[in-house]
Amino acid sequence: MKRLRGFMPRFTELCDELAAHEVPETVQHDDLHMANVYADGGLRVLDWGDSSISHPFGSLVVTFRFLEEINGLPPGDPWFVRLRDAYLEPWGRGLADTFALALRVGTFAHTFAWARQRDHLPAQARPEFDTWFAVVLRRALANTIE
Repeated sequence: MKRLRGFMPRFTELCDELAAHEVPETVQHDDLHMANVYADGGLRVLDWGDSSISHPFGSLVVTFRFLEEINGLPPGDPWFVRLRDAYLEPWGRGLADTFALALRVGTFAHTFAWARQRDHLPAQARPEFDTWFAVVLRRALANTIE
C-alpha cells in the first residue's frame, strides 16, 4: 500500500503528460471485449455501463487484457500492433507513443472503476469479485508503477 500511495504523484504526472498530447476526450467504452461486440448485419457494441468521457485510447485496455488472458495471446504477438494501428488510423499518424501512455494510464485508472463497483457489492458477492479484481490490480501495477 505504501508503494501505491507513493506512486500518486507519478500517476498525476503521467495523466498530465497524456493530456499534453492533445487528443480530445470522447466516449471511452472501458469494457470492449468479444462478449460486447457483435457483427450481425452491422457492427454493434453493447454494455456501455462502464463507459465514460475520457481519453479514447483507453477503450483498448480491457480488449488487450482479454486478448492475453482469455485468448492466450502473448504480449508481443503481432496482433496487438495490428489492432492498435487499425484503432489509431482515424486519429492520424504518429500516435503509437501516445497510445502506449494511454494504455499505461488507462490500465491503472480502470482499477478505480473496479474499486467503486466493489464498494457497492453485497458481502457475499465480494469473494468472487475479488478474484478478478486481484488480476486487474496486479496487471495495473505491473504495467504502470515503475
